[in-house]
Amino acid sequence: MQTTAPPSEPVAAPAAGERGARRGGSLDSRPFDPWLVAALAVALVVRLAHWWAVRDQPFFALLTMDSEAYDRWAQEIAAGDWLGSEPFFQAPLYPYLLALLYATFGRHLDIVYLLQIGAALAGLWVLYRAGGALLDPVLGRIAAFGGALYGPFVFYDVQVLKASLSVTFTCVLLWLLIEGRRRTALRWWWCAGFALGALILLRENGLLLTPVVPLLALRPGSSLCAAGVRSGALLGGVVLALLPVAARNAWVGGGGLLPTTYQGGVSFWMGNNPEATGRHQPLVTGRQIPAFERRDPVRLAEQDLGRELTGAEVSRYWLQRSLRWARAEPGAFALLQLRKLGLFWSFREEPDALDYEWVRGISPILRLKLLEFGAVAVLAGLGLWWIRARLDSFAPILLFVAAWTAATVVFFVFGRFRLPVVPGLLLIAALPIHRMVLALRQREHRPAIALAVCALLAWLLPHALPREPATALVSFNLGVIYEQAGDLSAAERAYRDALIADPGEYHAAVNLGHLALRVGRLEDARALFAHAVSLAPDFVDAWVSLGVVDVLRGDFDAGQHSLERALLLQVDHLDAVHNLSVIALERGDASGARELNRRALELDPSHDPALRMKRLLAGRDGDAASPQ
Repeated sequence: MQTTAPPSEPVAAPAAGERGARRGGSLDSRPFDPWLVAALAVALVVRLAHWWAVRDQPFFALLTMDSEAYDRWAQEIAAGDWLGSEPFFQAPLYPYLLALLYATFGRHLDIVYLLQIGAALAGLWVLYRAGGALLDPVLGRIAAFGGALYGPFVFYDVQVLKASLSVTFTCVLLWLLIEGRRRTALRWWWCAGFALGALILLRENGLLLTPVVPLLALRPGSSLCAAGVRSGALLGGVVLALLPVAARNAWVGGGGLLPTTYQGGVSFWMGNNPEATGRHQPLVTGRQIPAFERRDPVRLAEQDLGRELTGAEVSRYWLQRSLRWARAEPGAFALLQLRKLGLFWSFREEPDALDYEWVRGISPILRLKLLEFGAVAVLAGLGLWWIRARLDSFAPILLFVAAWTAATVVFFVFGRFRLPVVPGLLLIAALPIHRMVLALRQREHRPAIALAVCALLAWLLPHALPREPATALVSFNLGVIYEQAGDLSAAERAYRDALIADPGEYHAAVNLGHLALRVGRLEDARALFAHAVSLAPDFVDAWVSLGVVDVLRGDFDAGQHSLERALLLQVDHLDAVHNLSVIALERGDASGARELNRRALELDPSHDPALRMKRLLAGRDGDAASPQ
């Protein structure tokens, strides 16, 4: 007698009454699953080997960009600034967790990486549970093995970024939503809401899921009243998770349940403006480091409106600018969304400060033909065929994948931003392998072989496509790391490598110019700054640097031209104003120097060069005026 479903149909999940009698299905009756243990062991070995290979390399032992910002923020919190003094600009959960580790163990990045690996394994266990709740333990095992060997998971698990934890929280959320739809207890919905709130505190765009996820409370045969109670419990869990952050923001001057102040509107503008490409672009050319990305939106909005703004007003200002453009150019806006959708579903991991392809060159583990996004996407596309008659059971997965895609594409795309869709995709992508296992059990070798070939081709497809590392990006960031560490020779080599890889890399030209300036090579510095402004005429800091080096060369006319050009781009650029006061004084225009010095001190009353200039102008002893 046939005891399993035929390969053309999924195995049915137990009926509601059967689940209750069996304490939640077959997973609960198997306290030990050797296949799960094997999947977790593989995941652990792969991640530990990758960690060991890269732990002493730049980007892992020495941090830059967002990783450095999180590390610095966590150190400030661990040093005693647990409350802070301003509403959060970025989602706070990850730096606070880092701070807890630092306060407990000291600042040891290896501990961070090892604990993130542990959290990743916990996420795979939850993914296994989700697969078992959807269908059966076989689906959970396959999904867990897929997650264990998924290359980008390994890549992000050993970085000081919130991407790794966002995967774990997504696995928890999906499992709770699946269980909430198949059980009657409200605690599943409360817990799912809390997990969604925690995910929002890691990735702010998750807030856009809150109007969508409650739709899962609607179930066939269920009353609207019962659905309302379930959705209320879910939203109550979200509020419960966000409430401490909202209370803290209100205490220091913010408001509402938003975990951050003005990043939403700013991020929307970055991804939706006339020059947007779908990738990250800073508001001001050349100023994409986190410190500038926090200050520039406020400065520009307040400069345009002529008054001080709250965080909510800053966000609204940038959002309204984007929407005005979208209404004026609906065709261009629509095409931009399609371009971002293509980036989201592309086989390439869109690089940020660090490139997946580059790290494959230093990690023997990532050089293996691990599972990658393209393979998961192709297998998930095949898996959709088997769930077409079970859309209700897979509704939490399908809804989350669609909602997270939209919540990312509406802003801009990085590879790490799409990471939360992967756990859901793994559960769908596991279905063709699940069909293959069932066919083998029933000795149906032909369909089993066909499915195995399809799975193998899908796995190998991303590796067969040409993939080049983002050498210019990585080399530039390597230069920043070496420069911060004091290794100027290595920094110069890295910046030159960036320029060789991309002659249009104006950031590298400016940083090379600063290195030349530090050792007195004025002509080299000027040539590099001039090259930078020719590549990026709106790069205000490059114009200031060009003006400074001309003043040092004694060419005050050229220096004044560059500094005034900088002020046309940014009227309150402190260094430009101060160095114009130096030029005025050198030309004997004391009154002009005093006026410019007054403007500089209005911009920053604690600016040391301007204070020295003030003393000099007052006739007191002090340092000689010099460009800064």
